[in-house]
Amino acid sequence: MQDLVDELDLELVHALQLNPRASWTVLARALGIDPVTVARRWERLRGAGLAWTFCVPGPVTRGGLLRMLYVELECEPGGLDAAIEHLAAQPQVIYLHHTTGSRSLLAAVAVADLPAASAYTRQLLDHTPGVRAQHAELLLTTYGEASRWRLGTLEPAQQQTLRTEPAVPDEPLLQLDATDQRLIRALIDDARLPCTELADRIGVSEPTARRRLNRLIGAGRVRLRCEIAQPVSGWPVTAVLWCRLPPAQLDAAARSVAGLPEIRLSIGLTGPDNLMLIAWLRDPAQLPELEAALATRFPQLSLSRHALVLRTVKHLGRMLNGQGLAASSVPVDIWQPEPGGS
Repeated sequence: MQDLVDELDLELVHALQLNPRASWTVLARALGIDPVTVARRWERLRGAGLAWTFCVPGPVTRGGLLRMLYVELECEPGGLDAAIEHLAAQPQVIYLHHTTGSRSLLAAVAVADLPAASAYTRQLLDHTPGVRAQHAELLLTTYGEASRWRLGTLEPAQQQTLRTEPAVPDEPLLQLDATDQRLIRALIDDARLPCTELADRIGVSEPTARRRLNRLIGAGRVRLRCEIAQPVSGWPVTAVLWCRLPPAQLDAAARSVAGLPEIRLSIGLTGPDNLMLIAWLRDPAQLPELEAALATRFPQLSLSRHALVLRTVKHLGRMLNGQGLAASSVPVDIWQPEPGGS
């Protein structure tokens, strides 16, 4: 599948990882080609499900801190497909992975607060067909997230032309209102929506849409991202590692681990396995090499267990097909009521 993209395609994706809303002119200047070619290449990548842009909401919703649950599920014999279908359709399920091991599903679930987390986990087994057991842990700290991961195909000088100063909001953002929520929903589908189209979708003027977008970005309520289909990224294998670190050493070690090129996500969780890592690898055989490197560089780190992802089913706003390409855009709405909630 690597033949579906060339080096210029990968450079374009890297450029959009650095600046997801960069104009065709700015992108063309960084890549050394004309804007029409840039636009045509992006539309081909996006149309084929090879790359897409979206936004990650957070960290604040409903006036409180957005919480993330990482839920592992054990399925009954023959129950895997039904469980996948049910979970993938839920707007709060942000990511869904089919993994090796007895806990064959890993779901990242966005909840508004701790009572919502309680409601979700209490009713998960009752509402999810094919599941016989669940194991949920709450995210405590994010040390490194996927929005910071880069393909690494651009030269430093090219990267510099794409960096922008963070937007400074012209007014404080105290609470998200219904218009902000509609704007975030629209950007989850496509972070490159022109402000004119964004304004039409959310029912405001173009200057208001632009101002609200800058305010959300500046306040850290949204992070814009460009993602590439993993099979064509050069890093086609996902590994999940559950680790343990002494609490006094967790912060420093977890932040250092997050700087490794393979690591896409480094997060602190509740429970005895207080550090979870998600890595992109070039080959399954690289997993023992990564584990050996972790053991050498971080002797205080103890690896509890690991799993390989057999298939990523849902990736924030996108359903992925069996080849790992974006097949459709699906609703991601963290403001919908939790199961059984009001």
